[in-house]
Amino acid sequence: MSSIETQDRSVLQELPYKTRFDRYHQLSYTFWQFFRFCLVGGANTLIDLLVFNLLLWCFPTNSVLILMGYNSVAYASGAGTSFLLNKYWTFKHKRNITRRELVRFIICLSLEILSSNGLVWLAGKALQPLIPNVTLWANASKVVAVVVGAIISYIFMRFWIFATGSQDQSEKEGLLS
Repeated sequence: MSSIETQDRSVLQELPYKTRFDRYHQLSYTFWQFFRFCLVGGANTLIDLLVFNLLLWCFPTNSVLILMGYNSVAYASGAGTSFLLNKYWTFKHKRNITRRELVRFIICLSLEILSSNGLVWLAGKALQPLIPNVTLWANASKVVAVVVGAIISYIFMRFWIFATGSQDQSEKEGLLS
């Protein structure tokens, strides 16, 4: 055992039991919250990929710009479900949807679509010479955007849209409708 581990363990043992339990509980809660977020994200990604491939199947393309349009439509298709499931299940908010949450969600969704389109464009340009099959090329580009987008989405939702500390304070001050 290293000296750092020994120091960490001794500091933890010096903490009152309740504090150690609270830290464990917070870590556990955050883990399960992220797990629920991933399940919701998986369902939304499935919707996203289905819509994306439906568009690609109905209107095949080699154009990265058209692929970005398909990506925008597909990404937005799961957004409403994502908002509701994350609000009520992942982040366990009991109150009705507030104007503030909705505006923040729309701002975040717009930024996520822009970043997703940027990633689709970059991956599409990089992978197009390597993958001759249009469907495989388009989906490989989309998967790159999905992975990075999931991380960005969690950060936005966890720390801005459904952030509890600032919202609770604002509600007490009567700033939300």
